[in-house]
Amino acid sequence: MIPASATSLGVLAGGRGERVGGQDKAWLRRDGIPLVDGLLAQLGDPSFAARLASVRGDDPRWTERGFRCVTDLRAGQPGPLAGLEALAAACTTPWLLVLPVDALSLPVGLFGRLAAIAAPRGAWLRDAGGLQPLVGLWPAPALLAAAREALDGGELAVHRALAPLQASCLDLSPHQLGNANSPGAYDPEP
Repeated sequence: MIPASATSLGVLAGGRGERVGGQDKAWLRRDGIPLVDGLLAQLGDPSFAARLASVRGDDPRWTERGFRCVTDLRAGQPGPLAGLEALAAACTTPWLLVLPVDALSLPVGLFGRLAAIAAPRGAWLRDAGGLQPLVGLWPAPALLAAAREALDGGELAVHRALAPLQASCLDLSPHQLGNANSPGAYDPEP
């Protein structure tokens, strides 16, 4: 089993937020707390070696939560695959657990369940809705190589970019993750 001490947590939070009026989803409130705090609460308390956040730009609120901010290595925001590339490039541990900031309904013990099946090629998640390629535990060097190769070749689809890694799959069916992808998913602004 892969230990948390050999793993960095990487949160994908660098999107444009087009469905929420361009706002940074990490700081929108859901159930009275910022979305990122809800994500961390769902994850529980594994003692990761480091915390990284793929973001649009430095924000002290991430630092207050123990994260180091990283930005895309490529101009033009080519999507979540570029965020994966940035996280993997910044990762100094052998393993990287990746989660999107807007993930809802994470299963209890997600890290441990992925860590039990990830060696040697990584693991991603499938739920009742299908493959969830943005939730995974990856060997950081292999993730970086796969993301770079795909982006260099013009591929933006995460599932196609990472398929060559031949990762194990944690099947959570019939459970389905949610995501906070619309204004109605957040608390109304005061």
